[in-house]
Amino acid sequence: MPDAEEYIIGWICAIVTEYATAQEVLDNEHEAPESVPANDTSDYTLGSIGEQNVVVAVLPYVTPENYKRAIISLSRRYSSTSAFPGNNYADIGEWMLQERSLLSSAKPGEAATSFASKSEQSHDLVVVYNSDEKEWDVQHYNQGQHEALSAATSGPAEGFGQIVFIRGFISPSWMSVIGSKYNIDPEFFRRHMDFLSPSIDRHAYSIPSLASSSNNIFRLCVNTLLHRDDFGRQDLQSQRLDESTELRTYKAQQLGSTRVCCGDSLVREYSTVCSRFSVIEQWISLCFMKRDRGWAVIAWMDQGRPLEKSPPGPWTCHLESKATPLPVLQHHPKMAFRTTNNRLDPDANASAEVQQSGVILPLQYDSLIALVDLARRAPQDPLSMCIPLFAHAAFSEVQFLNLMESRIQTQMNAIVKGVLTDTLGTLQYFSNILNRHAQQLQDSIAALCKLAERRSHLLNEVKVEGLPPKSAGPTGSSVGKRRQIPGIETVQKCGSNSSDGSFTAKGLLNDYEQLCARCIDLSKMCTRGMTLAMNKATIEESSKAIEQSERLKKLTLLATFFIPLSFSSSLFSMNIDLLEQRVKFWWFFVLCIPITLLAYILYLWDFSAMRQF
Repeated sequence: MPDAEEYIIGWICAIVTEYATAQEVLDNEHEAPESVPANDTSDYTLGSIGEQNVVVAVLPYVTPENYKRAIISLSRRYSSTSAFPGNNYADIGEWMLQERSLLSSAKPGEAATSFASKSEQSHDLVVVYNSDEKEWDVQHYNQGQHEALSAATSGPAEGFGQIVFIRGFISPSWMSVIGSKYNIDPEFFRRHMDFLSPSIDRHAYSIPSLASSSNNIFRLCVNTLLHRDDFGRQDLQSQRLDESTELRTYKAQQLGSTRVCCGDSLVREYSTVCSRFSVIEQWISLCFMKRDRGWAVIAWMDQGRPLEKSPPGPWTCHLESKATPLPVLQHHPKMAFRTTNNRLDPDANASAEVQQSGVILPLQYDSLIALVDLARRAPQDPLSMCIPLFAHAAFSEVQFLNLMESRIQTQMNAIVKGVLTDTLGTLQYFSNILNRHAQQLQDSIAALCKLAERRSHLLNEVKVEGLPPKSAGPTGSSVGKRRQIPGIETVQKCGSNSSDGSFTAKGLLNDYEQLCARCIDLSKMCTRGMTLAMNKATIEESSKAIEQSERLKKLTLLATFFIPLSFSSSLFSMNIDLLEQRVKFWWFFVLCIPITLLAYILYLWDFSAMRQF
């Protein structure tokens, strides 16, 4: 780190949003200051912009109220007055103001709570795992204990990390407490709650944003397969259109209103694959934050309360028809000889009619890490801490792709057999779903690479701290070199000392790359199927046209014989003087036969040959 006298520029930030933006502006980030006065609780980041060394500071302890005010203030910043307008925060700002209006309109004597669930069953909304050298400290908070979390002082040991699980929907008060306590970039909350911004005027096509704009925010997609008996409400095409409309209504009118409560489960996408299977897609948003004593990972999961106790959506009718969720089956070589223990009460999930994929993870995360041989690395490595989440999402994606492959193969067989009913629409529907999943898998690959780079930074910082003073030098150049390491090479280097299983960095990267390639191949298979179906339909139309021309040929031949007969009959039936005399019957044949022969000669005549002469 350069000497303190070399830092001649100071950038003082009033809010955490400005602090996060200032950190991104730095070209190089240096080590933290070696000594800070004991009474100075501000947070500092040292770095350089060009050739100038800069100190970026943020005011100490952002309170939940200040955090909320900062987001509301950002939402009211317009392009006419700022180069960083906050139009995309307008909806989340209005949503945070809803709580104030609800609390102010509460009658005297009523409990001043908002977004509170009426369910009598307790739900652990936030679960915190603090790591240490020997054991884990687990803390859990229900929907009314946001002040207890704000006042909590316990944390991980020096140099260790923690993971914070958010289970389901949260209220503005909870968002303010979590955001201020862990200094979270509000962009993390905005991206997870993208359903609040359906209007183009608000987000202005800013979603998705640049990948480098938030290097510490990631997203995983977890699938839950629902199996039911043949749901014969209507044909699949009409059912899918109705579900798409219901899903948009669910996001706009349910999730964007005060009817959703703390801990309710959210659903991002719902797809009916066939008459027996449908897929629920939910998110796990991850945010990595460096802290004074270590680091923290925030995992906001859509999986909260049982779906039947959460806001209704297009899946509700399927739940009423006794749909059965399929479990996500994972594999580890030692899974038969080890088990996991629940830290919290799992009765709520056990009694649910539809057990969502991933809802059990926060209840036994420490024992799950021990089962997959990550107990030593996870407390000191954010990538190892998140590996069980990535692995769970990958195994759920495997089952989804297996289902899609079987349904696509069924459609291909139907095309071969000539059954083309709704085949084109179904394959196009499958292709759209697979393209969306391919993009999500590519985002997961990028997240793995970024977490691997974070791991490299942490390891290098530990090594630098352990070097003798005489070998320590300016770290700006070393940080720059680390940033030039490609993400994939970093993951492979980090996983080179361990086996290539599904619960290692290198193994996960290979798995996600294979899943992405397979997803793209299935999408191409749908395209080939649509092309084959269109070609087959074209051939069938051509065959029908040929058959129709053959029938017209026969009709023309019949007309060649019957028209002369009709002409002869009409001629003899004319009332003229020539025919007033009694005409013999054989005269009909005398006139009819020559006319018929002449007509047939004209039918067989090759007029194209005559034109050549």
